[in-house]
Amino acid sequence: MGTIHFIKPKKTPLRLVLALLTSHRMDCFILCLRCLERFTDLTRFKRIYILANGLSPEHMTIARRFEQRQENVVVLDCQPPGLVPAVTAAENFIFEMHANDVVIKLDEDIFVTPHWLEHLLDGYQTLRKNARVPLIAPLLPISRNGRRILSRFLKYAYPSERGMFLGPPVEENWVYHRWVWHKIMHEGLVETYLAERPPSKVFTPGVDSNCMLFDRRLMELIHPLPLVQNAEAPYSEAGLINTALRENDMRSAVMGRSLAHHYAYAGCEDYLRAHAPLDDVWGYLDEVRAPRIIAPAKRPERQKGRPVLTLLRSPG
Repeated sequence: MGTIHFIKPKKTPLRLVLALLTSHRMDCFILCLRCLERFTDLTRFKRIYILANGLSPEHMTIARRFEQRQENVVVLDCQPPGLVPAVTAAENFIFEMHANDVVIKLDEDIFVTPHWLEHLLDGYQTLRKNARVPLIAPLLPISRNGRRILSRFLKYAYPSERGMFLGPPVEENWVYHRWVWHKIMHEGLVETYLAERPPSKVFTPGVDSNCMLFDRRLMELIHPLPLVQNAEAPYSEAGLINTALRENDMRSAVMGRSLAHHYAYAGCEDYLRAHAPLDDVWGYLDEVRAPRIIAPAKRPERQKGRPVLTLLRSPG
């Protein structure tokens, strides 16, 4: 008698959409695009929207050239400058057009790294049916969640430098900005962290909205975004999302092996540009090597050469 084989149905490919917001930082935008083109298979996206918010002519030219290079790119000219109503109207349009798709939102000062998208999608496939986790994000060292998640590792790896990564909130902590970028670019912080086999995901009560993946579960909570600015409480995308998560007893998930770099918060950017200029950041990212599996490090010694970002497959 023949053997009966149960065949699992083939998974339907995810319909991905990327929304990239850019406004006044043309140099950050250039580096963001370089990293996307180098470290991401952009053909996986059915559509890439550039939300061009009040760009200079030179800045808009760069966006249009990217549109010409990639067949799936559309530049949305969001006028007048400001998040409300120009950007929020564009995001409402994306939510309505792509309610059944998976959306990744990215700011112009986010620099992705090898395999960031693969790890992010691995996490989404695991959590897509979890009604309490409608949002997934990569690990951003310079962010609220990033510092919180890295805190245990940093205390172990750099016990004599606690004053550099503790203290004021990360949004206003210029010491933390400078220290983290120095460790990343010159002392292999990323490689050492990945070598410690970090958790595949960490659930957090709030989100850093600079880079995040979501679907209709989140869209239904926050759509439509406001088109009128509230003078008493200026619009904050992260604040709006965090309120929705809190009121619905939901969480976000940060994927421990999906890594992207947030350059700086606004209050620390001028200082950081003098001490960790974007040319140095691109020099570091430009020399990131092909991924390999590395053994757990016994201590945070300085590594030879540039850090190696590792692709580690896991259930989450």
